Amino acid sequence: MVKAVLLNICALLLLLAAAVPAAAAPAPEPQVLEFEVRRDGTPIGHHRVTITRDGDETRVAIDIDFRVTMAGVLTLYRYTHSSEEVWRGDRLVRLRSTTDNDGKAEYLNAVAEGDALRVDGSGYQGLLPAQTMPTSYWRSDFVERRPIMDSQDGHVLDVSIRPARYETASLGNAPVPARRYHVTGEFDWYLWYDAEGNWVKSAFRAMDGSSIDYRRK
Repeated sequence: MVKAVLLNICALLLLLAAAVPAAAAPAPEPQVLEFEVRRDGTPIGHHRVTITRDGDETRVAIDIDFRVTMAGVLTLYRYTHSSEEVWRGDRLVRLRSTTDNDGKAEYLNAVAEGDALRVDGSGYQGLLPAQTMPTSYWRSDFVERRPIMDSQDGHVLDVSIRPARYETASLGNAPVPARRYHVTGEFDWYLWYDAEGNWVKSAFRAMDGSSIDYRRK
């Protein structure tokens, strides 16, 4: 009798355990690349890249906001950019972005289609090769892959990238060994990546001749 009761209790406990849903796996911890942006040494905004990896899929959210002011009151120039990328392995499968370049609106919607990338942007509409690389810079193979697509409007950039020079960059307040690449052509831009391929610094000359520096926090 006691044995039968115990067996019934054990069976009931097993049924209850099976009915309780398994605990959900913890959400992947995102990697955040946070840059303070300076113009001639003065902070003007931020460039934030949030990277979330989940198995073979990588999602990237990018938020950029620059504001150049006079005496901290009068806005002389404003730039905002927001984009979302989805990668599967090494292939870009979707990119959506909106940009306000001091009042000029730009957009880009790109999606993988067969062996190509279907692009609908304010600067280009049509098909590009599957290996197309956007100008989001967070991937260190940006310096190796072609073509390079402007993440603001979708047009293909006519640029060359000079081989790396080994230098020391700053990550927060700490010096880190880094490789510096020089992008020339439609624009003139310097990019630094550390030994693990993480984007750690950028610098370029703005249209008005001012010096723009990205400093990783």
